[in-house]
Amino acid sequence: MGRTHNIHSNLPKGKGPCFSAGGSAEHVSDALSALAGRWKVEILFSLFAYQPCRYSELERNIGGISQKMLAQQLRELEQDGFISRHIYPEIPPKVEYSLTELGSSLRDPLRMLRKIGVSLKNQGDADVP
Repeated sequence: MGRTHNIHSNLPKGKGPCFSAGGSAEHVSDALSALAGRWKVEILFSLFAYQPCRYSELERNIGGISQKMLAQQLRELEQDGFISRHIYPEIPPKVEYSLTELGSSLRDPLRMLRKIGVSLKNQGDADVP
């Protein structure tokens, strides 16, 4: 028996939007890779709630993260364009982090993923006898 999506597709052969080399799935994978890391999503949610935010405030808001890991994750989020770092010329130096336009655009998709995560957890809890 043949696959109907191969027979009745209006798309040129091998040019499906989700499965081609330059298709949607690849772009989603790239975005998810940029957000991969134990702490990046927690940092973003902290900045959704408190912005701008100093390094020490982020450290306080995100329990259990080491200073080294926080610095690394902030650096990566900044390199990927999700957050910006503003350094004030003071002594001692004052550094604040805030979301860029790209970072702010993640608010609704991450909230939706949070809802899905809650639903999945509730389903799993219901399956436990």
